Amino acid sequence: MRVGLIGLGTIARGVLELLQPADNVELVGAVVAHPEKPRPGCGVRVCNTADELLRLEPEVVVELAGHAALRCWGPSVLRAGIDLLMLSVGVLAEPETERAVLGAASTGGSHAVVLSGGIGGLDAIASARVGGLTRVTHTARKPARTLLPPEQAVELREPRELFRGSVREGALLFPESINVAAAVGLAGIGLDRTVVCVVADPAVDRNRHEVLAEGAFGQLRFEIANVPSEGNPKTGKLVAMSVVHALRRRHATVVFG
Repeated sequence: MRVGLIGLGTIARGVLELLQPADNVELVGAVVAHPEKPRPGCGVRVCNTADELLRLEPEVVVELAGHAALRCWGPSVLRAGIDLLMLSVGVLAEPETERAVLGAASTGGSHAVVLSGGIGGLDAIASARVGGLTRVTHTARKPARTLLPPEQAVELREPRELFRGSVREGALLFPESINVAAAVGLAGIGLDRTVVCVVADPAVDRNRHEVLAEGAFGQLRFEIANVPSEGNPKTGKLVAMSVVHALRRRHATVVFG
């Protein structure tokens, strides 16, 4: 499987470490914002533009570089008829970006795939939506240093709620921290009806997420405590794992969910 990347940072390095020869994945190239930046030992061809990446003929492209990257390069990939696996889905809270991504997928006959990233339960939430969801709330509780300036994080002695409101608003205020809440919203009752709460907590050392959903199916409660990545404490190690799982799923004999 020929795979292209949007971004070549912490998550991409995690993916490189997790891929096995048996996966038969060839990373043909990665488009990045700063191609001149040294990347010793990376081994992936660096591209300046989406067109350059597309000329390498990837079968699928994975976005793992943040809101600006998905906004800039995602539609070009989808218009070319290539499936795009997306992590930074919080940017779809911008109506114009959402229209651009969905329109490009429609034009190219491709799929814009929302990856689970650092969360779980999206399959159950999407299934529950079929019968009707009435309420979905998502609480993101993170170490203070990942959400606050250093001087404020050091002084914080108890949990501080930084935001409570719709995922659409929250995803734009905390673009690096709650893409998972946007994924939950997209899987369920939408970005405007899903409520997210962001908490800076000096007592936790892991990124914790709690999702509550209610509907015709009954009730769902999902909790996860992610170990942060060494290179970026705002990102859990599970994120890179979710990318590798999604790639393996494309050629798997048995598919879960």
